[in-house]
Amino acid sequence: MMESILAIFDKSTLYSMRLSEYLREHLKLSFSIQTFTEKEEFMAFLESEEVSLLVASSSASLGLEEALRDRCGSVMILEEEDFKGPSGWDDSDGFFHMSKYLPAGKILEKILTVCMESPDGFSDLGIRHMENDCKVIGLYTPLSGSGQTTLAVQMAEQLARTNKTIFISFESFSALTRTFDDEAKQDITDMMYYADCERDKFCIYLEKIKIREYGVDYIAPAKTAMQIKEMGYEKVRELIALLSREAGYEYVILDLKDYPEGFFDILSMCDVLYTIGRNNSADQYRMGKYNKVLCENGYEEVLSKTVRCFFPDDCGGASYKKHVGELIKKGQEVLLLGA
Repeated sequence: MMESILAIFDKSTLYSMRLSEYLREHLKLSFSIQTFTEKEEFMAFLESEEVSLLVASSSASLGLEEALRDRCGSVMILEEEDFKGPSGWDDSDGFFHMSKYLPAGKILEKILTVCMESPDGFSDLGIRHMENDCKVIGLYTPLSGSGQTTLAVQMAEQLARTNKTIFISFESFSALTRTFDDEAKQDITDMMYYADCERDKFCIYLEKIKIREYGVDYIAPAKTAMQIKEMGYEKVRELIALLSREAGYEYVILDLKDYPEGFFDILSMCDVLYTIGRNNSADQYRMGKYNKVLCENGYEEVLSKTVRCFFPDDCGGASYKKHVGELIKKGQEVLLLGA
């Protein structure tokens, strides 16, 4: 497969360098990013290479419109002179126009939009990653108010220090998004749709939808239990396969509160399952019924890879983080046993 090229063309060396550095750090799609400040060098490059996406200032691209149409799949023109028009496609030249002086993050957002809206030229554009063995870490307990999500988030943050980690919550009306700087516009239901219907642009949609906090990538949870129920085991399994194969995640954290169809199969799919318990007779009775249902339905192997957690009442702060670290080590032992 030919490598997709993203070219930056601006007469200002400082601007080109800074934009290029920002995109190399934050644009995870597998573009080869090339930077040009001289017209002759850029035109010579176009004679031998096809550019999938060009980001060029209006002054640098002036008079080159025909060449850009011939050799560039999509073109974003960064307008420099008091640009007040809409940040969208211009029917008069077929290019995408926006202000050059927007923050780099906004330019990155527009690049992702162009990749999504373009009918071709960006199919099968993946995310830069190394080959890895993805592990699925599930958290589920039949006990309410157990602190499961708090544990899941802390575990994800600790794993993300050394491994590429994504967090998926199956909880309706979740308060998780309250912790994000920006309210998510799309959620796990949208990601499931793209995984099913627009797989060739899966990684582009993922980059647009995911939210990053403390080194962890999050996909916002669905709003209702009915939406979660309709996802089903097969869709969850395929989504995780894409997150591993196409996006290069090393850990997928599943915070399992509500029940997709095939819930026990999802538990079985997890490489390690963490289950929080409490030392009182009512909760021990509930846990016993949960274990019995698993065994009666042929899911004994779920219990064999379950790490049981008990948190003391005074466990908090540094003590809590240390306890989570110890649980991760126990999970690693389970992974080694299952290897």
